[in-house]
Amino acid sequence: MRKKVNPRNRPVSQADMIKAEEKACHLSMAIFLTVMKDKFGFENDDIVRAWDEWDKLSEEIKEGRVKLKDLTDVLAEEYDIKLVV
Repeated sequence: MRKKVNPRNRPVSQADMIKAEEKACHLSMAIFLTVMKDKFGFENDDIVRAWDEWDKLSEEIKEGRVKLKDLTDVLAEEYDIKLVV
């Protein structure tokens, strides 16, 4: 007889983790863009352009051409925007 696997203790593949991370990033960006639209009056073209630029930058990060640490450092040093990471 085969031993049953606890469904809450299933191993996850690396590909599943990457998909989950990408989905979480896209959902968090959707929240951010919704705030920009609803609370700050961004136009639809601005939202689409911001999404496209975010998507491009996230690809560069994934490919290793840009580091998140560098982005947060630039925000802090050049723009005085300190993010808690």
